[in-house]
Amino acid sequence: MNEAAQNLHEALYWRYAVRKFSNQLVSDGLIKQLLNDTRLSASAFGLQPYKILVIQNHQLKGRLLEASYNQQKVLENSHLLVFVADMSCVEEMINQYTKRMWLYNDWCCKKQTAMKQSMLAALSGMNEEQQYQWASKQAYIALGTLLVSAASLKIDACPMSGIDTQRYDEILRLCPQNLKTVAICPIGYRHPLDSSANANKVRKPLEELVVEVD
Repeated sequence: MNEAAQNLHEALYWRYAVRKFSNQLVSDGLIKQLLNDTRLSASAFGLQPYKILVIQNHQLKGRLLEASYNQQKVLENSHLLVFVADMSCVEEMINQYTKRMWLYNDWCCKKQTAMKQSMLAALSGMNEEQQYQWASKQAYIALGTLLVSAASLKIDACPMSGIDTQRYDEILRLCPQNLKTVAICPIGYRHPLDSSANANKVRKPLEELVVEVD
């Protein structure tokens, strides 16, 4: 195993879903690096139909606490990240994306048009619920990337989907922005009294998890 792979393995073993954060803040530079790593996440067609809200305001976190079933880590953390589905016009997303693609790639007009038509054929027929489900899946992929990046940066995190997403939408006034809550992830640094930090990581054995198909 090379050094990079070993470092990644150790980072993934180090991480866990933090139960209690300390009051230490994550620096602006590390936050920027974490979010930029997440920006590079895989996404269907590269469209990234989601946004990441970054919340530091303690009073706003307090308002979200009840909508998080009073899980204190939502209040007591360095930053609260909220992954939201972008519910704006899919056709416009595709238009904006293809314009960016054409700026940075020397493609012929025929290839550009074919790519755009393929995206429209696959996505433009979705209703609102289908779009939310699609965007949510893409947001979860990005959340996974964020967790790996956070572990590599020794930033603690706790991905959470057990929240009242409709209350989040109301409190954060997301509907007028064509956004809908998917999941949250408080980040920071583990509290020295968080006993979960010392627990052995328990996962399925590889032979139970992986099924080889001939």
